[in-house]
Amino acid sequence: MMERKLTILYGSQSGTAQDLAEQIWRESKMYFFRGNVLPMDEYDVSELIGERFVVCVCSTYGQGEEPDNMKRFWKFLLRKSLPTDSLQQMHFTVLGLGDSRYPKFNYVAKKLHKRLVQLGGTALLPVGLCDDQHDLGYGAVFLPWINQLWEELGRIVPLPAGTHKLPESPREFRWKVELVNQVPQQTDALDLYADVTMPNGFQTVVVENRRTTATDHFQDVRMITFEKKGVPWSSGDVLYVRPHNSSESVDQLFQLFDQHDIHLDRETFVHVKAIDSEMPVPLILQRPLPLVAIAKQYWDLTAIPRARAFAVLAKNCTNELEQEKLIEFSRYEGQEELFSYANRPRRTILEVLQDFPHATKCLTLEALFELFQPMKPRAFSIASAVESGKLQILVAIIEYRTKLSIPRRGLCSNWLKQLTPGHVVNAWVRKSTFQLPTDHKTPLVMIGPGTGLAPFRGILQERELSETPTSAPLVLFFGCRSSTADFHCEEDLKRMEESGMLQLFCAFSRDQPDKIYVQHIIKQQGVLLKKLLVESAGYVLVSGSSKNMPQAVKEALIEAIGDAQCIEDMIQANRYQEETWA
Repeated sequence: MMERKLTILYGSQSGTAQDLAEQIWRESKMYFFRGNVLPMDEYDVSELIGERFVVCVCSTYGQGEEPDNMKRFWKFLLRKSLPTDSLQQMHFTVLGLGDSRYPKFNYVAKKLHKRLVQLGGTALLPVGLCDDQHDLGYGAVFLPWINQLWEELGRIVPLPAGTHKLPESPREFRWKVELVNQVPQQTDALDLYADVTMPNGFQTVVVENRRTTATDHFQDVRMITFEKKGVPWSSGDVLYVRPHNSSESVDQLFQLFDQHDIHLDRETFVHVKAIDSEMPVPLILQRPLPLVAIAKQYWDLTAIPRARAFAVLAKNCTNELEQEKLIEFSRYEGQEELFSYANRPRRTILEVLQDFPHATKCLTLEALFELFQPMKPRAFSIASAVESGKLQILVAIIEYRTKLSIPRRGLCSNWLKQLTPGHVVNAWVRKSTFQLPTDHKTPLVMIGPGTGLAPFRGILQERELSETPTSAPLVLFFGCRSSTADFHCEEDLKRMEESGMLQLFCAFSRDQPDKIYVQHIIKQQGVLLKKLLVESAGYVLVSGSSKNMPQAVKEALIEAIGDAQCIEDMIQANRYQEETWA
């Protein structure tokens, strides 16, 4: 058979783009393609000129930024010296992952698609625009898109006569996994990430973990202080940490393993090995490890499983009813059913395993590494200035109810809640998506309800502690439920207000019969906002929940200054910036 090569590249900030790229790679084996699946920055971009078929999967975050592991690749493609026919032999397609609540929805995928066309590439398909806001998640676009991809490739490079698409991928699993009989002397306190070097990575120690909300308030919010290390950061930058699963989740997993066909316990050591160079094993898994360390630090036991997980569970299931349901959930036609079963109630992979005991009992070691998604790092805006000598984050502890009897708990926030002084944490810092004006005389209008206050507290603290006092008007619109229950950093903000450095406007939504939010206060300040934003070319920075707040704030600002085009011009000039999260 003629060589069939398909190169799959991804730019992934949190790991989802990598997951989908690996799924494309896995399915490509059903059509007899070979080729690597790699982060864009680990691919030798000079080889792109010789590629015939390339799939790019990339996410967008912040103000339309490309992921960290795509930056060098993208910078190379932007070179003006590249001839416009560089990629004339290449057929490509781009799949984007984004969130339609953000102004620059799938911006990275769109600009990558456009640049590859400029360099002479031929698009196999229109750019795929996955939307995290869709009821069925990314799968709503991804599943039909991948079917179109195979159809289009089949038209350009049909399978030879007498050869047919395989019914399932021969590369069902990423890696082979072996039991290790001679166990190294290690404990379940093993830190998988201790030796992993990250740019701006460091180890730090918890100094204080203080609740900032009243003890009788429904929401627990923490100001967590870490030792300030030598790693520099700037106002508004972001701290990344990798959480651990709770002891309860790990215990539940090993209780499920008690019924397993192969004997698996906490001290079972496994060695993960590559099958070939197309899918290398991550550095942290390249040595024999006890399952308890993998369960605690690598597998995300709280993740809501995607369709792929149900296909893995169905594979060796001996129970006909269970297998039938699992296959339904794994197919495109069953995605609405899957959404009702898993996404809507936020059902975790552990709970799914409990619901399908026959399938769980038959899982192989290789299948476990397919079933569990790797734990993704979590990001928190740094709430302190370097000059303060403290590294602080403001964290809302996530806990809520669905129709399931057990409350849903945020993996990372609840892990952070449990940290006590002296606890060592691996972390790293990356630049904020906020781009602050270089001239400190430029007015800043900051809008940060709830924990959206965090980056602004860092910005304000830096200005307060600066040797050259700020002369710029600094305005903060802060919102919370009550002036006595969840007024974060009240002492700091009031001190800055009394010194004349800050104009502070607070919306306490539940302190009066009618609910008052930041957008209501903004509408009342038209004269001030016109002066700062229109006459003095100030900046607007918005931070907080991405649900309804950003749109409500934008509408309030338009009403306050009476000019929608002015706000649009500010967005285009990067003088109106949002850093929001789901």
